[in-house]
Amino acid sequence: MKTVIALLVLGVTCIRALAADVSSLNGVWVVAEAEFDGNGVSASDLPPIELSVQDGKYTFDMGETHAKGTVVVDFSKSPAAMTSTETEGPNAGKTIQAVAELTPDGWRACYPMVEGATAKSLKTESGSGLLLVRYTRKPGTTAGPKPLKVLLILGGCCHDYATQKDILRKGLEARANVQVDTIYSPDTSTHPPLPIFGKPEYARGYDVVLHDECAADISDPEIVRGVLAPHRQGTPGVNLHCAMHSYRTGNPGQPAVPGTPHALWFEYLGLQSSGHGPQKPIELTFLDPASPVTRGMTNWTTINEELYNNVKVGESAHALVRGRQGAGDKPGQNDTVVGWAHEYGPAKARVFSTTIGHNNETVADPRYLDLVTRGLLWACGKLSPDGKPSAGYGPGGH
Repeated sequence: MKTVIALLVLGVTCIRALAADVSSLNGVWVVAEAEFDGNGVSASDLPPIELSVQDGKYTFDMGETHAKGTVVVDFSKSPAAMTSTETEGPNAGKTIQAVAELTPDGWRACYPMVEGATAKSLKTESGSGLLLVRYTRKPGTTAGPKPLKVLLILGGCCHDYATQKDILRKGLEARANVQVDTIYSPDTSTHPPLPIFGKPEYARGYDVVLHDECAADISDPEIVRGVLAPHRQGTPGVNLHCAMHSYRTGNPGQPAVPGTPHALWFEYLGLQSSGHGPQKPIELTFLDPASPVTRGMTNWTTINEELYNNVKVGESAHALVRGRQGAGDKPGQNDTVVGWAHEYGPAKARVFSTTIGHNNETVADPRYLDLVTRGLLWACGKLSPDGKPSAGYGPGGH
């Protein structure tokens, strides 16, 4: 029996899969049944076991035994292919290849427990060296909210997107219950061939689109309308730095007339910018202490960064952060709105934007990541008035 219990410690896992319904595995689980080498294990012979699962991470508790780990599961295969790695606990550092499937009241998995054993199906037999476990949800608990699905789009001119895509993904996922998928083009021109172009349904299945591309010379109004299509239909948006200088369908320095092709992207952003000055520190001032996006945040000064100008601030834009370089004596040039929120289109999609974020050090600054995370949660309606994530949308689903 001690052997079986030890195997359970190694076998327990959590799921973060490619399947759309994998979030149903979030929650607190108990072992309903176990079978090793074809022999069933009575529930009365098992000590109390509790497995807490949340978006690719688990904690396992069995008396004085505790373990943590991660796993990747491919539900496109049948049974699903599972790779589980324990990061803390008696089997820390060990990886196991297993198979799994969802069940009406939970899920089950089959694990190879001895060297040379291979799990190919959800059954065991004498001498197989396989452990089969069926998990059911702990009475009185629920799955918890699904993670927000974030589509992060990067690529184009003038920035280290290869590094920043990972900084942003890790930073957001550490701060909120989100799953970030990335579309990235290594093209460094002002017209990167992003696969979203010409595909107005590119954001289907996502809760929010985070634009961080630098695509100034993507100027075909039809392509721009396709990029905007999800947002016009109500999908929230978050826009960082050079996204403000993308999709230019006219002279960016000329104030755009609402309703014209020139105004397409600027109407979505809520603010029009055409350029920036030299890289110098930017003094950031948070303007609205009552906004959940900026509530409790304190002013700070960046490293050398690009301050984007303000050609036109839209009537619907709610200014949240102001940036100043040097004397700040030229409003719209060296004293500008650098963070704002507004609603876009007939569906009133929430949109948060900040022009800050050129250099990797700034993007990796915890204060910057906090601001972007709050803006994203606000856009999705998952930010409490006190500036904290709504219940279930904080780190680890808390």
